[in-house]
Amino acid sequence: MLNLGLKSEYVISFFGLGITNTFLTSLVVTVLLSGLAMLAYFFPQGRGGIFVRGMRVIVAESLKLIDMVTQDRRISKKVLPLILTFFIFIVTANLLGLVPGFLGALYVTTSAGRLSLFRSPNSDLTTTLALALVSVISVQYFSIDFLGLKGFILRFINFRSPTDFVLGLLEMISETVRIISFSFRLFGNVFAGEVLLLIAAFFLPYVLPLPFMVLELFVGTIQAFIFSILTLAFVKTATVPGKDIETATAKKNLTSELIPNTQPNI
Repeated sequence: MLNLGLKSEYVISFFGLGITNTFLTSLVVTVLLSGLAMLAYFFPQGRGGIFVRGMRVIVAESLKLIDMVTQDRRISKKVLPLILTFFIFIVTANLLGLVPGFLGALYVTTSAGRLSLFRSPNSDLTTTLALALVSVISVQYFSIDFLGLKGFILRFINFRSPTDFVLGLLEMISETVRIISFSFRLFGNVFAGEVLLLIAAFFLPYVLPLPFMVLELFVGTIQAFIFSILTLAFVKTATVPGKDIETATAKKNLTSELIPNTQPNI
């Protein structure tokens, strides 16, 4: 039976640099998705026409879904690349482990025993931690972009009242906790699924793993959706103006209504 631990295993060496099986699978996923992207870009017609039309439908429907959360097309267009990239990368990495030849079929023999050559990147805590960091940092970037630096600071440091000050501190703590919750939620579900598949394949190959593979197909897709939709929800809450911003915006709109535009129209 293959060894599968919490820590990813080094399976190959490239110019003296050890490469883990999870990082190797990440490279395979990146190359695969990059190839599909180049196919859609360089061959919009002909053989790639059906694929391109399918991608356009996915993007259009994803934009509608994001609009339902943000209620603002301007925000939706900006966060669409991030949210869709998260979903496509995570779901591809999760489902790739179910392809025959990836989990357990291809392995290398080392002093530590037989090690799987490929392994889902999301079963490695370092990968999920990196995804969580990208998610949280991106949320702060969108917050500064839409609220400005002053509005961003007021989310965490607000002396208007004791309640606002405490809520700001809690918001600051929650942003840090999200990194941990994001990374462990995705890691725990994917790692547990791989362990379950290996155990089922060991006791009764080809028959017993099939129901669990269907379950992992569902769980892998759901986990990618949850990670993406939570990031979107956090972007939404981080780009909602505070009371000071709303007051300033209302005053600006009122001023523009009271003072007519004296410049000639061009």
